[in-house]
Amino acid sequence: MPQSPDSCRPNPRQASKQAASAYETEPTTWVSYRSNGRLLIIGDSDAVVPVTERLPAMLRGFVLFTDSPPEPLAESLKSREIPYLEPCADINIEGHLGAFRVEVRCGGMLVDAGTALLPPETAFDLILDLQNPPAIDLPVPPIGYFAPGRDAEKREQALNALAEMVGEFDKPKFFEYRPELCAHGASRIEGCRSCLDACGTGAIESRGDRVSVDPYRCQGCGECATVCPSGAMNYLYPRRIDSLKCLRLMLDAFFEAGGDRPELLLHDSSAGATWIAEHESELPENVLPYELEALGASGMDFWLSALAYGFERVTLLAAGKLTEPTRRVLAEQIGYAGEILSGMGYPSDSIRLICAEDWPSALEPLPASPCRTHARFAADDDKRTVIRLAIEHLYRQAPSQPESTVLSAGAPFGEIRVDKEKCTLCLACVSVCPERALADGQDVPQLKFIEANCVQCGLCEKACPEHAISLAPRYLFDQQEARRVRLLHEEAVFRCVECGKPFATTAMIKTITQRLQHHPMFQGPNLRRLLMCEDCRVKAHFGHLSQKP
Repeated sequence: MPQSPDSCRPNPRQASKQAASAYETEPTTWVSYRSNGRLLIIGDSDAVVPVTERLPAMLRGFVLFTDSPPEPLAESLKSREIPYLEPCADINIEGHLGAFRVEVRCGGMLVDAGTALLPPETAFDLILDLQNPPAIDLPVPPIGYFAPGRDAEKREQALNALAEMVGEFDKPKFFEYRPELCAHGASRIEGCRSCLDACGTGAIESRGDRVSVDPYRCQGCGECATVCPSGAMNYLYPRRIDSLKCLRLMLDAFFEAGGDRPELLLHDSSAGATWIAEHESELPENVLPYELEALGASGMDFWLSALAYGFERVTLLAAGKLTEPTRRVLAEQIGYAGEILSGMGYPSDSIRLICAEDWPSALEPLPASPCRTHARFAADDDKRTVIRLAIEHLYRQAPSQPESTVLSAGAPFGEIRVDKEKCTLCLACVSVCPERALADGQDVPQLKFIEANCVQCGLCEKACPEHAISLAPRYLFDQQEARRVRLLHEEAVFRCVECGKPFATTAMIKTITQRLQHHPMFQGPNLRRLLMCEDCRVKAHFGHLSQKP
């Protein structure tokens, strides 16, 4: 009997899955490694001996002893042509697969271990660290570095993995950094350090007013892009434009196949993908899995856009153990997004993080929601623009439409508040603002503010010598108001008491004279010089002006 056309159609989830797999993302660039198998083993004699006796043939061993090895062991290593240094302390390791540089204190002297053991080469390809604690203590250590300690099972796993790490390897360059948008620092004042605090690999370092990212140490965790308030750090695997377009295609296919009330289930490409393969048949038909390279590689721009496009809930599935930075970053960002959503009357758990072991008990259905239209905005290259477009769409159909909603400290949106009694309009805050949220009044003493541009980096607060500025995290839903130039403070102009030239504000002169009136250098006529412009002050110094007190 011939099948009906409907019986050949995929179900809604299958249709969305096919749409996602058919979409081709824009490729990113690649980072290349080369390893020749030069393995540095670090540890005491008892830990090192069993390893050196069973090194895979493709690995060439070198040893840093943290103690003094017994003479028979030393002779054995020499006979097998395994160079070593002993005893070593203060071991410092930098680098990555194929390019590890190691500095140690040996015999009271700082020694470059590569130069001592590898001449004419200076770098090791791989490191097996048997110390406890290890030399590198990071949630995600560099590729090519293994620290099993004295755990026999982990040591066996490490040796097997090391044997596979000889040759040439490529990995994606996961990030794009746009320094012109970075709010890390200005004028040697540190502001935002969100990416530095979030990175679990140690790939990001401060470089004065900007940061630098080592593409060889970056392993695609994605937290730096997720927490970046300005969009200076972007994830490239895939790009935001590709990710959001793929979501729209998934939803189009889902609805065309008759699906209803879709929920998005985000998972990573390792433990999460394995869990989905085992449990997908148990998922309700309206739950659509979506694979990310890493769970931390999605943020508010992605989650809120998913809700605006038509998903009723976004669930992040932690199938494996999350690192502390990943768990903290996701909790914070989900919290900020939840505050914005609950401010509009949406369920606060419309975006949530759950563990695989809590499934399916975490599958309570969402309360019925009013029918709403689905957004069709295209992804933009600017993170904050995408967030704004998503929130604007949700706000227009929200159960509640307040003017603003208060956010927790650390949120990337908000205003600044100025204590007018303290502010002298020195404009130090304007000079350090990286996002042009603050501006002066050109020819008049004024401080202006554009809330839509403010990323709450705190540079203005730290730069203010009068401690007159404080941050106030919130989300202002009226974007016309958020983009409006707002006058925060203005002062009367102070004119030179000799020539009448405007050169400061009344508040600034008042503050200066109050602070210096008892200083021995500013008594009598000298105090009057504080009331003069720079030209008249010079003339007064050389006796060409009146000396009235």
